[in-house]
Amino acid sequence: MAKLDVYVSDHCWSCEETPHIIADIRKQFPDVDIAVLDIDPAEWPQEIFAVPTYVLDGKVISLGNPSRERLETKLAAVCRR
Repeated sequence: MAKLDVYVSDHCWSCEETPHIIADIRKQFPDVDIAVLDIDPAEWPQEIFAVPTYVLDGKVISLGNPSRERLETKLAAVCRR
């Protein structure tokens, strides 16, 4: 099963769109384990230096919100493996 971690933070204005993107993606990819992680900047993992950040199976795939089409393409490729 693919794992998508999405890092967001309260102070991030562009993170306001993230829940809408994730809601759409959850409908299209119900088998993907999706976690939205709202964390304090002081606690960000080393590989996270901006939010939102999308991490698919341990690999950063987007800094900032990707287009839905780009995210769908990435998830479809992983789900086909």
